[in-house]
Amino acid sequence: MKSKFCATYVLAGCFLASMLSACGGGGSGSIPDSSPAVLAPGATYTMQQNNSVLVPAGTTVSANGTTVTVAGSNTTTNTTNGAVVVVPTTATGPANNTVTTE
Repeated sequence: MKSKFCATYVLAGCFLASMLSACGGGGSGSIPDSSPAVLAPGATYTMQQNNSVLVPAGTTVSANGTTVTVAGSNTTTNTTNGAVVVVPTTATGPANNTVTTE
């Protein structure tokens, strides 16, 4: 009698564990990641509307015939849709400056 009782609980426990594991484990929901992408040295990126990227100092942002060089730390550079962001291969500082479009 005892082994039948234990086997029932083991089977019920396994069933419950498999059902619970099927419910969780998220990570790829429908909510998009809102944190800005970090551009590595040597990267070139074309900005899209309502977009932000993190870049190190020395990065250039070109839009409408004008080029701006990002300087300093923890700054924000506003630009337009289609702007080209170029991170020099020699960039060594932290990518803590934001380039953003509206």
